[in-house]
Amino acid sequence: MKKNLLILAMICAPAASAAAAPSFSLQDGVRVSSADVHAVTPIPGGLRMYFSTAAHYGVFSATSADGLAWTVEPGLRLSTGSGAYNFDAGSITAMGVYLDSSLAGGPWRAYYVGVSTNGHALLSAVSADGLAWTRDAGFSASFGGSRVYDAKPYFAGSDKVYLYYVRDGGPPHSADARRVYLMQSSDGGDTFSGEALALPTTGAWRVDVSTLTSGTVRLYVSEPAVNTSTVSRVLAADSSTGLSFSSDPVLVFSTDAARNELEAFSVARSTDGFRWRLYFTSRLDQSATSYAYGALTTSPTVTSVTPAVVYNNDAATSFTVAGEIFDPAITAFTFTGPAALTINSVTRVSDMELTVNATPTGAPLGKYAATASNPDGASGSRSGALTVDYRPGYVGLTDNLFRPLTGARARVDATVFNPGIIKADVYTINGGLVKKLYNAPAAVGTSTFFWDGSTDGGRTAASGLYLLHITGPKLEETSKIVLIK
Repeated sequence: MKKNLLILAMICAPAASAAAAPSFSLQDGVRVSSADVHAVTPIPGGLRMYFSTAAHYGVFSATSADGLAWTVEPGLRLSTGSGAYNFDAGSITAMGVYLDSSLAGGPWRAYYVGVSTNGHALLSAVSADGLAWTRDAGFSASFGGSRVYDAKPYFAGSDKVYLYYVRDGGPPHSADARRVYLMQSSDGGDTFSGEALALPTTGAWRVDVSTLTSGTVRLYVSEPAVNTSTVSRVLAADSSTGLSFSSDPVLVFSTDAARNELEAFSVARSTDGFRWRLYFTSRLDQSATSYAYGALTTSPTVTSVTPAVVYNNDAATSFTVAGEIFDPAITAFTFTGPAALTINSVTRVSDMELTVNATPTGAPLGKYAATASNPDGASGSRSGALTVDYRPGYVGLTDNLFRPLTGARARVDATVFNPGIIKADVYTINGGLVKKLYNAPAAVGTSTFFWDGSTDGGRTAASGLYLLHITGPKLEETSKIVLIK
């Protein structure tokens, strides 16, 4: 069945919450010489990188056991040379790869940007081993003459595939028109439909996608810095579904020098299992040739603490700490603010979650920063992640139906958890003041006082329903009292 697609319609996707992605730090050294990075994907024992040379007539590959030292594999993975795919493309400028064990001819599948005299198109190929690829001759997606810059697939399970790509959404070659779009497939990537705007940002150049341990889908996009035309930064946005992303992506990597243009990039899980590596093509102040360089997420991040509020008379409490880049051997964690909470234990649940047991008993009130530190000394903090407060006060009312002429009276027990003024007044149901019952400083604990039914004038109030209004430190309560003569 022919699967040529002409994509014209656009449906805007709703925005989600902003990402809190960790940043990448540049590492010394060239990863692969003269390489235009397309995709980096895990393989048994390490990683495989797919890349092109400056000519873009084919795609090559290299492997690495540690993500640092790479060995180029012999042969071409994809080619536009004679007898290969020259009918579809004169050059291959971008490529994305994913694995799906149910694929016919798979489990590897690639989508790549083919450029020919007929324009730009998204093409596809499958492979049993990631090395020998067969063109899916039935697949071709074009966009009404729009230039296509990059494409990355994402396997969502159960034959669902999302394809993210950058294309002109307006005047050709205009940076303001380049945006990230999304199509969906429900047949294992054979056909796609429902083009949507994945990110509202303009100026997009290249894109990549990854899945976090939590199941969150993270979309990366490279684009120029503000008020410049040079692509020199990578932003990240998160989504719980992969269908809608933040309207305000966060910066995770940038190069500043005028000649440090990011020509292509790919993000992959580090071989240590808890960090991420960014591979990118740039000159990095070299005179002519572009090389593949690497950057690593080195510092943990803390995004939230649950519960976010505790009381200063609470016993030892277990907190769930969400974040990223938590080393398997992490043991160092602090809550610091007006003082430091006692940390009883730190348990790593995953690279994105810690369980921290801490004691807030007697801690000063205020905001506390949460800081996680990996064994190598790299740390990350979130200010104001935890608030130590005091508990709300409460009122106990005894004998609130009483006969004052028999000597009975209503008893009031007001309990507060911070020193302050306790004030109590009795009102009629119409709001008229009957008795200023109590107004005095109170220590932490319970203050007890009584209403014998008298008014401020010294007389006994009439039979009826009255309202007792009490205020104090984090205390405001109104109770009913019935007086019977």
